[in-house]
Amino acid sequence: MSSSIQRAVLFGALSLFTVSSFSEPVITRLYAVRIGDRLNVMVALAGKQGGAMQVWQAYDCKTLRAEALYRNFLDNDGATKGRFYGSEFSHYLAPQPGPNQDPEIIKRICSLPERAVVWEKIQTEDKYGSTALIDIANLKRDGDELQVRVGYDYAAKDFDPPYDAPYALKVENYRFNCKTQLHIPVSAQDIDENGYVTDSLDSADIERRKSSFPLTTLLEKNFIQLCSLADPQHFRALGRFTAATHKPLSTTAMPVLPDLSANPSSVMARFPLSASVQQQAKSIIHPWATPRFRQISWVEKNRSGEVKVRMDVDEQGFIRKLEDYGIWKIQRLSLANDTQLEFAMSIASYPTRLKKLDTTLRYPLHAGQQYKSVLINEDPVKRVSESYQSETCNVYEGGNAHEINPAFSGHYLRVDCLIESDKQPALVSRQAWIDDLKVMVPISAKIGDKPEEQTQLLDVKIWR
Repeated sequence: MSSSIQRAVLFGALSLFTVSSFSEPVITRLYAVRIGDRLNVMVALAGKQGGAMQVWQAYDCKTLRAEALYRNFLDNDGATKGRFYGSEFSHYLAPQPGPNQDPEIIKRICSLPERAVVWEKIQTEDKYGSTALIDIANLKRDGDELQVRVGYDYAAKDFDPPYDAPYALKVENYRFNCKTQLHIPVSAQDIDENGYVTDSLDSADIERRKSSFPLTTLLEKNFIQLCSLADPQHFRALGRFTAATHKPLSTTAMPVLPDLSANPSSVMARFPLSASVQQQAKSIIHPWATPRFRQISWVEKNRSGEVKVRMDVDEQGFIRKLEDYGIWKIQRLSLANDTQLEFAMSIASYPTRLKKLDTTLRYPLHAGQQYKSVLINEDPVKRVSESYQSETCNVYEGGNAHEINPAFSGHYLRVDCLIESDKQPALVSRQAWIDDLKVMVPISAKIGDKPEEQTQLLDVKIWR
């Protein structure tokens, strides 16, 4: 690869974002796969403190447009320890416009010596709708070593865990020794119907899963045939293959990770609370703590940053709350934005729910009141207890709710709680009970031995 192309690729990768540990970047590996006019490029950059970062980008070599795909952060062993699709952590997000759209740089990147794939079919469609292929345009032979790209085209689109990456084509890259007939899986990619790489395995990740990439009878036969050819690109099998341009979604396709963006009720509806817990929860809030609003939104600001919050009231009077942290989202089902009934994350395949609640909490709240709660949560799939939490709360006289935020009216009570669990350090929280709305709002929190953080509510909107 020429130095000008290398500089262009490096500049394109670093344009995504700047991190001090990569301020003196060294390219340790580069990989490319071209589907038609779309060139997908991965650049691996060594970190100053160890580890590495892999930056995946796509370039449309016809329109000269750049798009950011995702970033992998690797540990010292080369295993993925974190992935970002745009601002989303561990959850697929469609390609985003790349920060560098300089056509001259994109032209240089598009001049990489990577040809558009040309698929030769080596097996007809199987019962899973997969057609086995070999890319003859990018076959390479160096002495006894054959470098070959195998593809599996799927008749229908589907999603791959753990990131819910969509795919219509799976690509596997191998080294095959023509003398010893030993094979090494080098890397693998998921590619969607638009030619974007959506997921990948290489380095330590594929090494740990190499048993998933065996030398099958089909591959061995075709690799040996390739080795026998003076020019591997003259390889022919069952004919050229062109993928369908518009593929249906598989009838069994279902994203594993929830889309919490619109604060849907469907995620927790799949794993409802037991009838006894539901009835107990209803009896606690009715009639004295039934929310007096349909929806509330605000931004919580503290030293750690800002979190966008939205709360909707369901038909049972429970509050469904969405917390948007940028890199992931959290959804909670609660009583009055206080006692948690269910908990879901955008990077977890299913929620955690309340299995048992012992509490002395009674509404309406009043100054001088103390209540204690013990919550046992469970994994709703395995149906095993997952965590234990105890809460001890004291209610004090407050003041005018307008002091908390101008959007609030009426009176508030101050509620101080000590929350202890088997999963997290102790939390000391201070909240305000807004009586006019029948909802708890945060004032401050102290976790473990960390300093107390005050919470400011911004941009409060109320729909009654």
